[in-house]
Amino acid sequence: MYIGGEPVGDLHPHGFDQPWIICKFVPLPGWNSELEGLFEAQNETAKNRFPADQMGPVKEIRDRGVELHPLLAEDEAIISPLILYIENGEARFR
Repeated sequence: MYIGGEPVGDLHPHGFDQPWIICKFVPLPGWNSELEGLFEAQNETAKNRFPADQMGPVKEIRDRGVELHPLLAEDEAIISPLILYIENGEARFR
């Protein structure tokens, strides 16, 4: 997983809950308290059903350019997820 062109974590898929892909999240050195706080705020926004006055974290994560790069297959496309949640060592995206 890359944010703003920097590697910040590895995602290891282990399940599906359509339309979500569920993964184990392993932070890399680029993962920091600022990013963690941003994803925590996004999770809170989702729990509150996305009120307009709390959409800042969702927009900021999207604006930073989240990309999922394949680990093994060099010819696979880079994925820009519609939305990505990270919480308690687990990630889910679609």
